[in-house]
Amino acid sequence: MSTESNVTKYQIKEELRKQWQAEAVQLALSGRWDDAVQANQHILEIFPDDIPSRNRMGKAYQELGRLEDALAAYEQSLQKQPSNNIARKRLAELYALLNREPAIPLGESMPAVEISDEEEDAADFEEFLEEEEGDSSSDDAD
Repeated sequence: MSTESNVTKYQIKEELRKQWQAEAVQLALSGRWDDAVQANQHILEIFPDDIPSRNRMGKAYQELGRLEDALAAYEQSLQKQPSNNIARKRLAELYALLNREPAIPLGESMPAVEISDEEEDAADFEEFLEEEEGDSSSDDAD
């Protein structure tokens, strides 16, 4: 019964995210950038690791002229997903526009196909296993 309840909660959250994503896209297409920021914030309150929402928020902030907020959104996006070429490209543009050195390493732009979802999941799993092995043999230094 509890598993069924968890599945239902997950399905509700996913449906809500899809609705908000569609709303955020429509708001952006309509040039309603303040409203687009709010729609993406709603998504990130429930799904803090939602990379597309963070990218969309960066774009909305950029359109509003809130460049520091745009930088923060794209930096968070790139930190959560280093292979995120959208965030990498937008950050490079913003740093150049602001005549600033990047706060985080941008590296060279990578083709989107360089790391597949399966490879990224495998790398995440390997990192998880290494952390687990480290936790069982000694205290974590972080």
